[in-house]
Amino acid sequence: MPSATSSKRPRRVAFNEDASADEYTVTETTASSSLRNETQRKKARLSSGHTGRKSHRAVDAGDSDGDEPMAEAEDDESTPPPATQYEQIRDQDFKHLEHTEKDDQRATQRLKERPTIIGENHAADNAIIESITCINFMCHVKLHVELGPLLNFIVGENGSGKSAVLTAITLCLGGKASATNRGGSLKSFVKEGTEHASLVVRLKNQGEDAYKADLYGDSIICERWFTKSGSSGFKVKSAAGRIISTKKAEVDDIVEWYCLQVDNPLNVLSQDNARQFLNAATPAMKYSYFVKGTQLEQLDDDYKTLTQYLEDQENKLIELEENLAYLKDKYEKAVKLRDAASKSHEMRHRARVYKDQLAWAQVQEQEDILKQKERAIIAAQDDITRTEEIIAEKAHVLETIDNKIQQAEEGLETIAQEDEQADDLVREAKERYETGKQAVVALHTQEREMHGNLDNWSKTARQYEHAIQKEEQRLENINGGVVTEKQKELDRARQNEESIKGAIAEHRLGLTPLEKAEQEAANTTKEPARLLAQKRNEIQVAETSLGALNQNRRDPLDAFDNRIHQLLKLIEEDRSFTQKPIGPLGTYVQLTKTQWMPILEKYFGGTLSGFIVGNKSDQTRLMAHMDRLRIQGCPVFIGKASLDNLREPDAKFDTVLRVLKFKDQRVRDHMVINHQIEQTLLIENRAEAENVMFDGPPQNSGACLAFQEKKKGHGMRITNIRGNLNTSPITPNIAQKSRMKTDQDSQVHYFKDLISQLQVEYRELEGSRRAAEQAVQRARQGVAQHRQRTQDLARELTNAQVAINTIQRELDEFEGIDDRLQGLKNDLRDAQEKKDHYGNQYAEVAIKKRELNSGVETLKEELTHAKLASRDHKARVAKAKDKVGRLKETRHIALSEKNMAHENHEVAKLAKTQAEGSRDRQAEYVEDYVKQAGQIAPTRVNIPEGETYHSIEHKYDSIREQIGRLRQQMGATEEQINTRATQATQEYRDAKDGVKNIKMTSDSLKKALMDRLAKYREFQRHVSAQARCNFGYLLSERGFRGQLLLDHRARKLEVIVEPDKTRENGRGRNTKTLSGGEKSFSSICLLLAIWDAMGSPLRCLDEFDVFMDNVNRAISTNMLIGAARRSVGKQFILITPNAIEGRAKLDRDVKIIRLTDPRQQRLPEMIH
Repeated sequence: MPSATSSKRPRRVAFNEDASADEYTVTETTASSSLRNETQRKKARLSSGHTGRKSHRAVDAGDSDGDEPMAEAEDDESTPPPATQYEQIRDQDFKHLEHTEKDDQRATQRLKERPTIIGENHAADNAIIESITCINFMCHVKLHVELGPLLNFIVGENGSGKSAVLTAITLCLGGKASATNRGGSLKSFVKEGTEHASLVVRLKNQGEDAYKADLYGDSIICERWFTKSGSSGFKVKSAAGRIISTKKAEVDDIVEWYCLQVDNPLNVLSQDNARQFLNAATPAMKYSYFVKGTQLEQLDDDYKTLTQYLEDQENKLIELEENLAYLKDKYEKAVKLRDAASKSHEMRHRARVYKDQLAWAQVQEQEDILKQKERAIIAAQDDITRTEEIIAEKAHVLETIDNKIQQAEEGLETIAQEDEQADDLVREAKERYETGKQAVVALHTQEREMHGNLDNWSKTARQYEHAIQKEEQRLENINGGVVTEKQKELDRARQNEESIKGAIAEHRLGLTPLEKAEQEAANTTKEPARLLAQKRNEIQVAETSLGALNQNRRDPLDAFDNRIHQLLKLIEEDRSFTQKPIGPLGTYVQLTKTQWMPILEKYFGGTLSGFIVGNKSDQTRLMAHMDRLRIQGCPVFIGKASLDNLREPDAKFDTVLRVLKFKDQRVRDHMVINHQIEQTLLIENRAEAENVMFDGPPQNSGACLAFQEKKKGHGMRITNIRGNLNTSPITPNIAQKSRMKTDQDSQVHYFKDLISQLQVEYRELEGSRRAAEQAVQRARQGVAQHRQRTQDLARELTNAQVAINTIQRELDEFEGIDDRLQGLKNDLRDAQEKKDHYGNQYAEVAIKKRELNSGVETLKEELTHAKLASRDHKARVAKAKDKVGRLKETRHIALSEKNMAHENHEVAKLAKTQAEGSRDRQAEYVEDYVKQAGQIAPTRVNIPEGETYHSIEHKYDSIREQIGRLRQQMGATEEQINTRATQATQEYRDAKDGVKNIKMTSDSLKKALMDRLAKYREFQRHVSAQARCNFGYLLSERGFRGQLLLDHRARKLEVIVEPDKTRENGRGRNTKTLSGGEKSFSSICLLLAIWDAMGSPLRCLDEFDVFMDNVNRAISTNMLIGAARRSVGKQFILITPNAIEGRAKLDRDVKIIRLTDPRQQRLPEMIH
């Protein structure tokens, strides 16, 4: 049955602000209905449709002013059909519309007072479309429009997507494709060349009356997708993008909550509807738009459906009353027949005896079954004992194989490390050899070039020496030898200069080793500094842990993931686990000897943070909880084994197992299986541990843990593989808090010792750092001394060059006498310098070449030895891997056999449990059978020997047949008679209650319908008055006057307008006699008048000014803006192909959105 109340939130229309007269207060709740499901709406029985007899109106003869006569109504407008009974009740002969002048007067008063009542326009907290996105929609690849909260003008040329925005709003918010007048189905809106399209509308969702604000947040994102194939769907998302629903019903609920009315033809006025409404609508069509826009038609349809439902209930009530009379008669006859039934007799007594025997015969059969189940339990126990023996045997075999695998893997690890070192040696030797060869080849080429240059300059120098001898002899004969003496003095000065330059070059070579030594000394200071920082951090961590212990504030779960509390709470609340997981395992383990804490924490690794479950399903469930909380590093183990007999070493040795205490047996068994804690020795002294393992590991021991001598808290693992001791370091994490339970005093003592040891190591590192810094200082002093000597040599070179210049000036005085000799000597000096230069280079290259050749041979031999060693190591690695592989295959087989033994053991235990459960259930069955038999016969009845349940049942059936034949005259058994009487009584009572309930429901619905129809008439009255007054007010803004003639009886709406305000006596003209601009302006006034009476927060109008001139376009635009500002909190979307600037009074509440033709957007891309 449809509900009589609305689920929408209340929204008051504009004229509800007048609180001076309660009778005029109208809320949108009264103008809405919850009957929104079109598929379930029933139609009331009405007369024929709206087509029928035609009526003609008389032509007005005209008025005194000579106005044109008002045009006749269209011939195709039909008269309304005869009123149905529902319509007569609804309209009450339209008496509520008889006082139009009084209604218009009050509406006008409210209109004048509205600016002081409403106040300034402002954006609403919700029901605002924030943005629209179209993808592959119509002719657009992607169209995104951000809308303002109040007034929006969308401007653009044809094809730019203006109308697509309104079409997208209608479709995305659940509207039908046919309502857009753009296509008959969704697939027609998919862009040509694509297969899939989607629309996204973002709605503002804030304020006190937001829709499910805790679920959606500040915005609601509605997305609708559809394809060429015809499929489509919805996605409703929160402000964060999370999908909340994919059902259209959720979109309908949101639209209904905010009263968006996207299917209302006046609320979202498409381009075709706007053209038809503004220019070509007949009075009947205008009235149809009016009642649809104000929701009067929707309310009328809902009330018709309710009326039809009441009529159906009246018809149903007549049928139920007739059936009630029949049931009453049936009830009276059944009671009389029950009272007339006969009493029991001898046959009934015999039947009672047989019935008692039948009851106790079933008890005897169930007791026999119980004995069989007891024997099954004994057999299951025998199977459990046998499988336990097999498990112990397989566990011993697996343990032996594990020891062998461990030894083989440790040997493989050692060999693999050696192999990697050998490969590194080969690689390094090869690189050195190749580098040496390349250096020899380059040096050989350089040697040939130097030798050629040396020969050429040697020949040139000899030629110059011969020419100088001839010239000197000639000059000696001329000046008696003075020039020659000065020339020799100049040569000696130049030789001194060359020797100083040689000393400088030789001294310069010594700078590089000194600088390198200085850099190496500086580098050596970095490592002590790093170690000091690391050691200081370790001291701080230890002191922090000690401080926490002293303050006694340690949380047992502090060492685990900070989300472990949430995980434990989820485990506690989850009732789906077969068996509750236990963990973290560290909380179930107590360490009795605190000094082993850091080593065992590292040795156990992630096991202490793990959990143990009983089966695979529990493991999957627990891991899902961990993934949801993003907890990592907490493994989940399946623990089924129960270990009783452990093989442990001699009692004089401590083992990991002996220094631990466990709260749960499963934790101990898991540690034994995965870490061999019962066979891992603990010996504090490393030397003693090596002696114990070297002499042969004690029986039932596999490895030994010991402390390192110099590093407090650090340890090592020692194993004996084929007589070879293997050690691997155990480096604990000082910052790791203890996950195992320990004695607090012992922990305090341990951390104090650890801090003392770390401080000693810190002081040692301080000494190392100081020594390194002193070495850096010495190296820097050597560099400084070298640079001082460089400066001294530079001064000596300067003095030598001054002496050369002095002698050269003295020789210049003889210029002109021995110019030719000086020129020859200069040429000789240049030639000798070149010769010496290339000679020195050639000698150096030759020496270096011999050295490089010797080095390359050595490198080649080293490479050959490294390759041989690497080949040998690889062979050993392959052999070790093969051995490990064979052992693992053997272990896999042994593990499979052990697992199979465990499975058989679990099957046997399950069989026993099931047998015990079956035995217990059978015992309950026996007890229940005894109880039921006791209810039939309180004293146990002896079952005659040889009698069974079936034989007694046969006798019982036989005696009942005899009793039945005796009662055939009554037509039924006593039991059947009683049953029929009970059924008849119940049927009569149910029918009586049903008739009563239907009457009460119908009376309540009739009263509700009358109340709603009264509100409907009141709403119709005030909406009509509001529209009439608003229309006249809006016309007056341009100096027009006119009337809005609403005939609800004839279902017509006529508009009379007089553009010439000087003609006050004229009645006015029909809109068809107006000019195009006047007609469009009048239609805009009509639309705004109807809009003002609507309660939806959204107004959309497409191409409202197409047929207007510039004057009417500017006036209409400003009128729309003014109306929008008076509609506080409403959002307006107005579409025009014309520019807005210059013809509108714009402000911050107006947003202009310009769209570009997508073909123009792609033009630059095509050009480039």
